Amino acid sequence: MKKSLLTINKQVIEIVKNIKILEKVSWPEEIEKDFFYNRSRGLKHQISFKYPKFDLREQKQELVKLYSLLSAEDPLSQFTRSTIESYTKSIDMIHAVGTKSFEDLSIEVYGRPSHMLFGSKYSHLETAKIFISSLEDYEHPYMKDIQELTSAKVLQKKLQKDSNKFFGHYAPAVTLSDTLVSKASAGRTSVRLRKGEMFTGYDYGQLLVHEIMTHSLTAINGSLQKRLPLLSMGAPRTTKTQEGLATFSEIITGSLDLSRLKRICLRVIALDMALDGADFYDLFNYFLSHNGGNEKDCYLSASRILRGGYAKGGVSFTKDGVYLEGLIRVHSFFKWAFKTGNLDLVHLLFCGRLDINDIFLLKPALEAGDITAPKFLPTWYTNIDLFAGKLAFSLILNGIDLDLVEKHFSTKILKFAA
Repeated sequence: MKKSLLTINKQVIEIVKNIKILEKVSWPEEIEKDFFYNRSRGLKHQISFKYPKFDLREQKQELVKLYSLLSAEDPLSQFTRSTIESYTKSIDMIHAVGTKSFEDLSIEVYGRPSHMLFGSKYSHLETAKIFISSLEDYEHPYMKDIQELTSAKVLQKKLQKDSNKFFGHYAPAVTLSDTLVSKASAGRTSVRLRKGEMFTGYDYGQLLVHEIMTHSLTAINGSLQKRLPLLSMGAPRTTKTQEGLATFSEIITGSLDLSRLKRICLRVIALDMALDGADFYDLFNYFLSHNGGNEKDCYLSASRILRGGYAKGGVSFTKDGVYLEGLIRVHSFFKWAFKTGNLDLVHLLFCGRLDINDIFLLKPALEAGDITAPKFLPTWYTNIDLFAGKLAFSLILNGIDLDLVEKHFSTKILKFAA
């Protein structure tokens, strides 16, 4: 029996809605408690646990059947096929947890630090190291930033108020979670904050634009698509673009502080260490040496990289490498779109959760009315003149030779010091 594209979309959503790889590969919560209990007593805790087994073969078979019903020519069907294929790889990863195959699949989906960065002569790893070394140049010698801390419960209320005001009855519920590895995660119907965490003012701005005004926004817009509701689902293949867009939004709104940028880059370097065989303690100590002593953040950063594997190392989860790559990819796309007059393509980024390459695939569908323009757009994007001014300025700066600038001002310093 022939099924409509909409029917297939709805069936895929029903199958994959509980295939959440991050939840299935994260370390058990009690491991963190045991680690810090032993550390407080000067003991090196032997981290040991087993992942629960999941059998998703039936779901994979159903997805493969739905895939076979789709045309390879129609753009909406092509998007659906790509999304199905991405979820079948997620299932393969879940089945391969704890083995080298898990890492191989992770690299296939998310890449690795040694891969060349989009539009650059540098690898992800080299770019991260360049950022780390240059960040010291931007530390102000006369000012120390002291951030007042806010509890997760207070931040929850603040973000819920912002979410309600912006989305109305579409607003996701902001809740607290005991099991999050990251500070927050966001979807169409909910935004979760890590319970017990203390947040800074920077965290508030970053979470608002990153989680709510990007991840929740694209999921909500995708769910409103009448013919292609799969645009509401965050398949692994869309992760680079989604995290890149969310991190880019932090930059364009002035929410990305130096410590967060540093943390993103440190994770790329630590990921490369893990792929070379570093164990949990190697990674924990690496983060500790660069983190100013926040042991909980160091634990979470190290365990994130070894999700799907164990403390002894040898199996890594490479997702944390996509933030830097995605950021540069999205930033480059915006600059290209402005420079070449392709702003209509930029608009498609907010229609749902998609990969940047899907924009070119779906443009004819938007023009034909097969998919609809996004209902919600982030404020930084709707203030197009301010946004364009920042991008135009960055294009101008690209042409500045900093070696010549350094030579000029160094001469001035020498002259007045003499």
